[in-house]
Amino acid sequence: MVFGGFTCKRRDNTLATANILKTDLVSQVNFNNLVKAGLEFIYNDIDFDYGLMQNYTNEKWGDHIQFKARPIRSALYVQDKLETRELVVNLGLRLDYSNSNTDWWDVDPYDEDFFTSNYSEDQAYPMQKSKPQWQFSPRLGIAHPITENSKFFFNYGHFKQMPSYETMFRIGRTSDRILKTYGDPNLILAKTISYELGYDHLLFNSLLFQIAAFYHDIFDQQNNTQYVSVGGISYTRSTSNSYEDIRGLEISLRKSKGRWWTFFGNYTYQVSTLGHFGREEMYQDPSRQKEYDEATVNLYQERPIPRPYARFNLAFNVPEKFGPAMMGIYPLGGYKANLLVDWRSGEWVTWNPKQYAAVEFNVQSTDNFNAVLRLSKVFNLHNLSVLVYMDVDNLTNYKQMSRANFGGKPSDREFYYQSLHLPQSSAYDNIPGNDRVGAYRKKGVAFQPMELRGSLDSPGEPGVIYYYQETKDYWEYVDNTWQPVDKPRIDKILRDKAYIDMPNLDSFTFLNPRQFFYGIRVSYDFR
Repeated sequence: MVFGGFTCKRRDNTLATANILKTDLVSQVNFNNLVKAGLEFIYNDIDFDYGLMQNYTNEKWGDHIQFKARPIRSALYVQDKLETRELVVNLGLRLDYSNSNTDWWDVDPYDEDFFTSNYSEDQAYPMQKSKPQWQFSPRLGIAHPITENSKFFFNYGHFKQMPSYETMFRIGRTSDRILKTYGDPNLILAKTISYELGYDHLLFNSLLFQIAAFYHDIFDQQNNTQYVSVGGISYTRSTSNSYEDIRGLEISLRKSKGRWWTFFGNYTYQVSTLGHFGREEMYQDPSRQKEYDEATVNLYQERPIPRPYARFNLAFNVPEKFGPAMMGIYPLGGYKANLLVDWRSGEWVTWNPKQYAAVEFNVQSTDNFNAVLRLSKVFNLHNLSVLVYMDVDNLTNYKQMSRANFGGKPSDREFYYQSLHLPQSSAYDNIPGNDRVGAYRKKGVAFQPMELRGSLDSPGEPGVIYYYQETKDYWEYVDNTWQPVDKPRIDKILRDKAYIDMPNLDSFTFLNPRQFFYGIRVSYDFR
């Protein structure tokens, strides 16, 4: 746990600067063709300096990373928009260039002089220049109007994703110079091939309804590979050995124009398939590598249970020149309110204490929910503009259990899971109910232990409520006899979730409280 306090050892003094040069050209060549072209050049200057430090002394300790990098990127694109009575076609081509622009160590993966405490900054190691990467990416968009208010559309394109520079340039050593994390400036950029087929329909001359199916094929995704030598070298290296397929359906409704209000709503159902190619662990010892290759499940595909999500945005605007004016300022105009609501179905996790084969993703977590509100007012006076705003994050103060509190002791997670009233399953012996992982006991409610009981033939523990499987009701052992628990009492216990054994680190149970942010932005137009 490194969230803060006097024992916090995390430090980050990294300084990053980006210099961007960008130009675009648009030309209506003729009645049917609109041509666009552009060039972009990005030069980064990054000084990495982060990791673990000793308390009080600020000496480097643990996995600390220091490295300077000057990566560059550039892109060139050309696009033609062809419009006819039956079709609108966007056809484009993009050329991407990426170069880490650095010298990197060209050593054997198990070099003891480089990866162990034998390392010395004064020693010369073989180096090699990073290799540039070029990528052509075609883009195609087709829209086919079928009525005055509707159209079919199709989009296709290739897209490259830059990995974080931290994963490319990290070289983290412990205080005794042992290397633990190792980047790769020549890391292959992940590539996505996207397809989208959809239908648009204009309703009431103001609302746009859209339904679309999509498919994204992603490969060369970034991940990590563990390297282990015969002599004890063990470090993690950045690699590009994973892939993912994403497919789904989304439904949207939007009102993009309006003097007073606009809105956007979207619901998406998608399915993902993830996997790896190659090895996740590399051993110098051939026999250990053989054992790993024969037993590994790294090449098995992961098929997480789908998690639908939705987003809603409502914007309310008061025209800037609304109401009476006072010295050129409209006190009643220029107000804006924007509400953004996000919802995502809870992820599925595994709770299989009986260790049954093929049991995976059998318990669902609570849903994710967040609402953000922004209120703002613009004051315009000649060329001077002042924006005053307030942002409210987690507007409803929705409590999402972080599960970072499973750090008090190793049994915290097990006690918590065992106390939940989960849907009935052969994989565990929980009291049946409709709880999800992330359910919590209400604040100020005393803990009421509950246990599952298959028989009432033997005595129970005082203070514990037992769920009797045969009759499916609740009992307690009082004055050497079994007695049913009063219904009003048990209803309140279940309603307050007093039976949940919360993890001990309660300071980390809820990490997203409602927050208020205030700001002022002043701008001047030199015209």
